[in-house]
Amino acid sequence: MSTKELVNEMEYSVGIDIGGTKIAAGIVNKSGNIVFRRSAPTPQSSRNEVLDLLDDMIQACFHYANHNGSLPLKGIGIGTAGQIDFHQGRVLSGTANIADWNDVALRDEISKITSLPVWVDNDVNVIALAEHYLGAAQAESNILFLALGTGVGGGIISEGRLIHGAWGSAGELGHLSVNMDGPECKCGFRGCLETYASGTGIANRMREKLSELHVRQDPEPEHITSQLVFQLMKSGDKIAGQVVEEMIHALSYAIVSLIHIFNPTMIVLGGGVVEDGEWIRLSVEKQVHAIGLRSMVHPVQIQLAKLGPNAGIIGAAYQSWIY
Repeated sequence: MSTKELVNEMEYSVGIDIGGTKIAAGIVNKSGNIVFRRSAPTPQSSRNEVLDLLDDMIQACFHYANHNGSLPLKGIGIGTAGQIDFHQGRVLSGTANIADWNDVALRDEISKITSLPVWVDNDVNVIALAEHYLGAAQAESNILFLALGTGVGGGIISEGRLIHGAWGSAGELGHLSVNMDGPECKCGFRGCLETYASGTGIANRMREKLSELHVRQDPEPEHITSQLVFQLMKSGDKIAGQVVEEMIHALSYAIVSLIHIFNPTMIVLGGGVVEDGEWIRLSVEKQVHAIGLRSMVHPVQIQLAKLGPNAGIIGAAYQSWIY
């Protein structure tokens, strides 16, 4: 092991990933290895329950650190869904999946239980950081990260710096409209990328097409998922094929627009929708090269994220080494 690798293995931080269904926390070293991990369902009753759970998880991390060689902790990094005022460490507007998760002074709350420095950022932003420093985009300074999951989130790294915007809302790439006459999005806009390329959007489009064609829906509508749509498409189902074609088309046009705006060297695709998505990457890459300005789109690599489901913990913790 080199001296640099040895130093990395000796530096640790706590990373916390707050999601609508699960909260996970862990102790991470600078190489991105998780040496201790805890997770639990996200409380649904009140923000106080969430804060109590965070306290319990942080204390568990401290206990592990103190009883396993007194691991030196640099800080606590948190990634959570919503619009985050990074400079204030405050959740401005959270997710509907967490009760009363709006206007939460999260950094101040966590600072009541520890003297360690605390950072709070959007959940997709910290995943973008993880992929930038340890994953698919390590050698790149200008990248766009798209997380295709239940919704579509984004992270923008320009000249090696994560872009937060005026009050933390930069990177809402899922609400870039790719069709102003398209389906209404939950945000109130029409034709957002999220309505075509998220897991929810893909399933909804399949239900809508089956309903429009008066086709018997088997399985029942509530059991249709994006992964089922992909399976049906691969087995030759024409309706599923149309839905997937729309998804690739929308994703490709959104990426071309983003390339024209930000001039990145790499697009990284992550999230559950592209979990088994090399075929998605290849399809998008082909279409992007066909429709964008050649001089701008052809040099851009399109890659799949590498760090998997632990990227949120790793990226959250990595804020200790960045800021």
